[in-house]
Amino acid sequence: MTTYQSRHQPRRRMTVAGKIRNPSLYDVFYDIAYDAMLREQLPTMTLGAGRLVLRVVNSALSIQQARTIPPGSSMNGNNRFSGPRLDGRNGQGALYVGTVGGILREHAHYSLQSYPASTLQQAAPALWKPGTPDQTGAFMQQQKSGALPLSAQRFHLFRLRHPLQFADLRLSALAPLFQRLRASGEARSRYGIVDWAPFDMLVSAASESQDYSAARGLADAVFDRRHSTGNAGVCAASSRADSDSGLVLGSHNDPTGGLIFAIFEHDGTPVTALEPAAPAGNPNAAIFDTFAAIAAAAH
Repeated sequence: MTTYQSRHQPRRRMTVAGKIRNPSLYDVFYDIAYDAMLREQLPTMTLGAGRLVLRVVNSALSIQQARTIPPGSSMNGNNRFSGPRLDGRNGQGALYVGTVGGILREHAHYSLQSYPASTLQQAAPALWKPGTPDQTGAFMQQQKSGALPLSAQRFHLFRLRHPLQFADLRLSALAPLFQRLRASGEARSRYGIVDWAPFDMLVSAASESQDYSAARGLADAVFDRRHSTGNAGVCAASSRADSDSGLVLGSHNDPTGGLIFAIFEHDGTPVTALEPAAPAGNPNAAIFDTFAAIAAAAH
């Protein structure tokens, strides 16, 4: 795929930023998503009005700030579905919200990465070895039991004012699309994907933990076509593990299995589709000190 030329992303120069490590792979997945949307074949998921979603942010933020696209989001190279374009331009900003299981995994992952290793008695991020304690699993159990976050964070609960449609980037949703491309021959003829490319690896590229090339290609195409499709952003299963071994072990009473939603907009834009899930006149009642408290309220 090294000679692949993007049909929709012409560039004279290229600045590879953050975790986009394979520009050719980015181009392939951008074009696959763009073409699929033109054909109305890219899978979607709709969250209905009244649906509850969670967000964890710095405790200094108000409920209004917690539903606003963060400053600098469009140039943050470490986000999977948002950030700068490959040519250095500002990309889309995004507000990341999730279901109970998704938020718990994301919260555990980033808490254990960023907190001082000396406090945890172990370097982070955790790497499991036989016979050693499961630091990630233990942290998740503590959070489910009511422990305070390790750092100055609080949990916010929002309710959708109206339905939002998302491009569905879960592996189970993308697999039929790639099966059609392989069966029709377009995977090879149009996108330069060699016949011997393992199907499982091709589909799972969108959730690769160290290389966001495929995921960002898909997401950028969704943003560029949002006015035609009505997609507010993208959704995906949380790729964060429940244990130091890297395995996802449970759904945490979350029937979705743990989803993350990236709602696209420009930096500093309030996402008005989200309203605090609290009694009228008391929006701060939608802010919780512990994961256990917000998980109980979300059920």
